[in-house]
Amino acid sequence: MSNFSAGCLALLWLAAPALVHGQQNDDHLLEARLRAHIEFLASDKLAGREPGTAGYDIAADYVASQFRQVGLQAAGDNGSYFQQVPLRSAVLKNSSARLHYSSGRKSRDFRFVKDFFMGPDVAQSESKISGELVFAGYGIEAPELDYNDFASIDVTGKIIVVLAGQPLDFPSEEGAHFGSGREKRAAWARNGAIGAIVISTPRRQRRSAWERVQLRVGKPSMKWLQPDGRPFPDNGSVAASASLHHEPARVLFESAPFSLDELIELDESGQGLPVFELEGEISMAQQSVHRELTSPNVVGVLPGTDPTLSDEYVVYIGHLDHIGELAGEGHADKINNGALDNASGISVMIETARMFASNGAPRRSLMFLALTAEEKGLVGSEYFANYPTIPKQSMAAVINLDMPVLLYEFGDVIAFGAEHSTLKGAFEQAAGEFGVSLTPDPFPEQNIFVRSDHYRFVQQGIPSVFLVTGPSSLDNNIDTKPIYEGFLKEHYHRVSDDLNLPINYTAAARFTRINARAGALTANQAERPRWLEGDFFGDTFGR
Repeated sequence: MSNFSAGCLALLWLAAPALVHGQQNDDHLLEARLRAHIEFLASDKLAGREPGTAGYDIAADYVASQFRQVGLQAAGDNGSYFQQVPLRSAVLKNSSARLHYSSGRKSRDFRFVKDFFMGPDVAQSESKISGELVFAGYGIEAPELDYNDFASIDVTGKIIVVLAGQPLDFPSEEGAHFGSGREKRAAWARNGAIGAIVISTPRRQRRSAWERVQLRVGKPSMKWLQPDGRPFPDNGSVAASASLHHEPARVLFESAPFSLDELIELDESGQGLPVFELEGEISMAQQSVHRELTSPNVVGVLPGTDPTLSDEYVVYIGHLDHIGELAGEGHADKINNGALDNASGISVMIETARMFASNGAPRRSLMFLALTAEEKGLVGSEYFANYPTIPKQSMAAVINLDMPVLLYEFGDVIAFGAEHSTLKGAFEQAAGEFGVSLTPDPFPEQNIFVRSDHYRFVQQGIPSVFLVTGPSSLDNNIDTKPIYEGFLKEHYHRVSDDLNLPINYTAAARFTRINARAGALTANQAERPRWLEGDFFGDTFGR
């Protein structure tokens, strides 16, 4: 039998959904396995799977054992399933966080958490700066969008004050790229700012309530370490930054050409923001406790069957970590179990690997990658994208599985980013074969495409999608909106994302089959996935 014929036969096991649906016993077994994975990974014994803890290491061992059991080849360091990611962790000394404003006879000490929030600094164990102030709009430099907040003002050696987010008229995903904390901070450094105050506006707080900063108190920040021991990315000239609630921030604008209320109105209406100097000075300081550690990505490979295409990989990814335990005393339940975020995605990945290994590999090779430190800023994925255990150019496509909301019989799926590349066709076909539709991004204001691990691979030029369940239901009598939005509001990054949620394992099994079918179509097609002509991400990052 030729390799091509084997590849064709491998495709058949996913090519007939009617046959798959008829295998009710197999569906029950799949549901049972998915339940077993989620119940283990989201158990209290793993204490929220924070990188650098015993709970995360147990979870990594579990995933490696499952990869071995289904027959994946080890593709980590030194013939193991583990790629150890060198990390530096930083925890803020809360009593050390200081933010002080003075102007003439006026001065104000802002209150930590109540008024402002400052995270730990991974680069410096202690920082203390003061400087004159400049209002710099959103603090964005985006030549591709013909936008530059720094074009007419000098911020060298100064502390910039900016509004959170980006202009309303920015294209959703391009705007999310330039409006991300990473890109903004790089722009601040390029223009010589020494610090930044980011004002949390009403528009931002409708997306994420200010009160949620309390959940970050006492939690570590992490960055991966370069071979010379420096954390990546470098802070450049920006020695400190803080978020400031818009109410106390009004004092900064009392003698300014525009009041903060006027700027907020411009932000809400989508009109352009001015830039101007502000009176007074800001002083800010922090102290952080550093710890160096390693935490593993877990990597397994199923070799492809085609003598030529097997040198290319379709890479399934999902983050294994979650946010650990609540800091401090007085919590009846301290453990953020992360049942849906992301025990669900990892469980779907494991069972996708089992389907391929049991029923036949496709023409291209498949990699299955459970990532560390996503919750710390897509850290484990960025490390792998920079130091992959296979040749970087061999990664043909990435499929990300992160927090599918498996609480109802979904009637559609979303493949964030599919419209940017030729990957869309595979996901549209796979969804249709299982009786659901592929829905365009229904939450463009949430900037989801740049907020999960696949984006670190996009930044390496690799076409990628982020697959989740959609907001509609197969049962027209069920209103999914309060279920979907209720999870995001009440359970996302909270201790209640646990095994008490009414997880629908029938939906989980169907989502797994759609995911596997889309991967099979991608891995078996003759043409390598590519960015569409003129696409922003392809033009910006594509090779």
